[in-house]
Amino acid sequence: MKKRGLLIIALAMLVLVTPLFAQGGKEAAASPTTLSIAIRTLTNPYQANYKVGADMLGELEGLPVVTLTCEGSSEKQLNDVRALVAKTNGNVVFMIDPNESPNVIPLARELDAAGVYWVSWWNKPEDVKVWDYKNWVSHISFDGISAGEFTAETLFKSFGYEGKIIALQGLLSNSIAQDRFVGLQNILKKHPKVQMVAFEAADWDRTIAYEKTRNMLVAHPDIKGIWAANDNMALGALEALRAVGRAGQVLVTGVDGTTEIYEAIKKGEAAATVYNDSTYQAGIGLAIALAAKNGELDVAKMPKDQRQFFAEATNVDINNVDEIMKGASSYDFENLFASFSRPMN
Repeated sequence: MKKRGLLIIALAMLVLVTPLFAQGGKEAAASPTTLSIAIRTLTNPYQANYKVGADMLGELEGLPVVTLTCEGSSEKQLNDVRALVAKTNGNVVFMIDPNESPNVIPLARELDAAGVYWVSWWNKPEDVKVWDYKNWVSHISFDGISAGEFTAETLFKSFGYEGKIIALQGLLSNSIAQDRFVGLQNILKKHPKVQMVAFEAADWDRTIAYEKTRNMLVAHPDIKGIWAANDNMALGALEALRAVGRAGQVLVTGVDGTTEIYEAIKKGEAAATVYNDSTYQAGIGLAIALAAKNGELDVAKMPKDQRQFFAEATNVDINNVDEIMKGASSYDFENLFASFSRPMN
């Protein structure tokens, strides 16, 4: 009798509680999809514009936006992504700039297991293929080799293709850093009278670049140019040159297309950069992932050219810097593959 009474009580509680869970499930299903970007930092001007693009798309779509920064920790990036997936019950899409190339593998496995769509920019091991994962919609990058070649060629031209240079590499585990350095080396082979007397990795960081440049300037005071793999490091190098009164005599180059480097080009302190529009990168990356989640893209049927590809970038020097500084008046996040330049093998 006692057991029967307990059973009746349990059944009654189940009848009362079940509608509450059903209502909660309906509320979760009806909640808006979260747009999230997982990036390295907001202290880098280039990366800070990722947030601008994400917020722009969020406003257009009427969806909440969450920005995750890992501050150089691949483990934190993975844990932050995992936590947001849990918090949103999987109702989220991501644009991720992986902290390091190998980090895409645990990210891809985690998001595949959760059924969460995402797009990556920049970092991916060459032998990892997007189409081996069902929820990894696309991987996009700008061509690092051509960027390294353009900035090196423009720098060497500024001092007549004869003299010494130093170089600042990005984070060595990033594939894009490796590609840009290959571009520099290609142009060095083309111009044998230009000699690279020293190079250091400054991890995309302005402060590290400043310190490394100061040390290299002491060892090599007669250099004629400084090649840097991004604008942030180029600006650190420029500060070091200013500190010894050589800004404008020794030019720097970078990649990304930040306002400060444009100003340096106009002042005759920098030779070139390559404009990679991170505002557009974040917005279009999220738009592609959202289209997959909403069923507007069938990922399994997408051509491989759309699964991993290079996007168009813009070379910038003194000839077009004023035009580029005017910036984009608006962004098109509906034409999902308008930036396609060429497929990525």
